[in-house]
Amino acid sequence: MALRRPLLKSFLLFFSLGFLIACQGDQVFDQTSNMGEQGWTQKNQISYPFEIKDLDKSYRLFVALRQSNDYPFNNFYFIPKVLGSDGKIIKQALAEAILYDPKSGKAKGEGLGDIYSHKFLIFKQLKFPKKGKYSLQLSHDMRTDTLAGIISIGASLVPNP
Repeated sequence: MALRRPLLKSFLLFFSLGFLIACQGDQVFDQTSNMGEQGWTQKNQISYPFEIKDLDKSYRLFVALRQSNDYPFNNFYFIPKVLGSDGKIIKQALAEAILYDPKSGKAKGEGLGDIYSHKFLIFKQLKFPKKGKYSLQLSHDMRTDTLAGIISIGASLVPNP
């Protein structure tokens, strides 16, 4: 077991670096927050600031999640909120992610070992009312306060072609 933890950490570092290199491009932002060994607590709302400079474009918002087999449920509810600089909600949703097949118990997403990565399209045609600063807030909406097995959560905002 002592050898397994350093290998897991090395894999996670390698995977994260590869993901960052592969995802560079024309996105407005692409950020990830690691949850640590304790998992994701409900009081820990994730916030990503960004700036919109082009009002002629519409944008796609993606949320990325990495989880381990320590995650105790087959689904995951979370709330993405896009806020203006004044704190008013521009757009929000209640999203459900199915992480395991409910019948077979087989994990969905890309994975190696007991770590799985998922990417979900949340908004396909997100428009902004004015240029300026905005933020994305992510919170989980599960009945359990602390979600074991959630390794990281992130988001990216990409202009539509």
